[in-house]
Amino acid sequence: MGEHLESLCIRVPKVYDWVKREIEVARIFGSEDLSFGAFDPASPFVDMEVILTDEAGNPVDLSDENSIAEVLEVSTARGTGRREREILLPDGETVTLHEVRLSISGFYRIKFTRDEFGCDDTGAPACFLSTVLPWSTTQRFYLCAPEGTYPAVRLDHFEGQGNVQLSSAGLFQGLDLDIMLCISVQVERFVNIEVEGSYCHPRPELLETLGCGPTVHPPQCHDLFPGTHHSHCDDHGGEYEFE
Repeated sequence: MGEHLESLCIRVPKVYDWVKREIEVARIFGSEDLSFGAFDPASPFVDMEVILTDEAGNPVDLSDENSIAEVLEVSTARGTGRREREILLPDGETVTLHEVRLSISGFYRIKFTRDEFGCDDTGAPACFLSTVLPWSTTQRFYLCAPEGTYPAVRLDHFEGQGNVQLSSAGLFQGLDLDIMLCISVQVERFVNIEVEGSYCHPRPELLETLGCGPTVHPPQCHDLFPGTHHSHCDDHGGEYEFE
């Protein structure tokens, strides 16, 4: 608001490239891989859920920094940095990008629930929660990733779907699990940039100016209700008639 601007030097991550990719991670569990105890996963009333967790098994949100446990860049060319590749774009232009291979991993747990009981039932076991299980994927990306930049990987989506395999006798034989991920990969590097601006100041507190405010009544439809031949209440609760 008319304040004098001056040149400021700030340090921020510059984004050189940014892609998103859908990834499917499949895993097959045998009857010996998941110990259910008294819980029967062959019940027709069982629902399955895959829960994203940290290494200790605590549920985490996608926004949590530990939703991905580890990101490792796998060297593609020994001693020569990232390998350059010529990529043909859809419009026919050729660009030079860098081959970046990333190993991305995290953890999850599998939860089976009997819908008719719920997990809080005190009778027969109604809920099974697996031990902490790892997921991992290695992906190759072609990005603008010059020397000195680093990949910043984030998890935008995590979902699991499973198909329970039963024997002819109806006993649990295995689980075919598919985990669907959406991975966001940005190539970044911290840089110092010069911008024009002014220093920020805290705004005034508004708590002392807040009040109940005036009483506002909603408008009435006088043409419809109350009509001229209806009785009405005065300010003291008495009724009167229009003439």
